[in-house]
Amino acid sequence: MTCRRFRLIRHHDVSGVSGTGPVAEGVQFTDGAVALRWYGDYPTTTVWDGIESVVAIHGHGGATEVEWLDPEQGPDPELKLPPRETLPPRPWPDLHSAPEPQDPDPLHHEPDRGSYGGAPPSGWSSYRVFR
Repeated sequence: MTCRRFRLIRHHDVSGVSGTGPVAEGVQFTDGAVALRWYGDYPTTTVWDGIESVVAIHGHGGATEVEWLDPEQGPDPELKLPPRETLPPRPWPDLHSAPEPQDPDPLHHEPDRGSYGGAPPSGWSSYRVFR
């Protein structure tokens, strides 16, 4: 399979936000995941597990449809991807378990002198405080 491009065509603007006609474009990746980019004043990109999720959320019961720009996906004999449902779950790594690095810059590291937001020590110049 290869990536497959599409557009969302809105026939009726249920939300009153995006208007009618082409409202977004996207791509369905080889594993079925979808990236969707909205047109308009506030362009946004979202990622979905599959096109079914996009239609379930943005289809509004047929008010919006998917228009495929590329032909039907076919098998790619060179690519061997296992189905997602056969992959074991993998938790995200704990990125916050490492100790905090020490700041080697003495101008930015002072021993605890009270709470944040308090006045700086009397020997500090505005240059040192705001640099």
